[in-house]
Amino acid sequence: MRAVVRRLLVLEERHSAERNKLGLTPAEVGRERICRWRAAETSRPYEEVLREHIAKSDAFWKNYDGDGSVVDRLRYHFRRAAVDARAQAATSKV
Repeated sequence: MRAVVRRLLVLEERHSAERNKLGLTPAEVGRERICRWRAAETSRPYEEVLREHIAKSDAFWKNYDGDGSVVDRLRYHFRRAAVDARAQAATSKV
């Protein structure tokens, strides 16, 4: 696991400041591709899909208070998913 963490840190340092010709980060490019694909699949406007995606992302990360590293974000993602699963299980039992 330490090797994976170390590799993620190296990749993060190397690619965090990269931007394409339009000034977008790799994360923004990925988000746009996902939203364009979803818009095409559902026959909905791209802007609407993008707004929904950003709103979901903002809601997911609103309680994040970590250091911003890739490893810390992955930890938060898995902790948050476990908490959401437990909450959903609790509501389905009621």
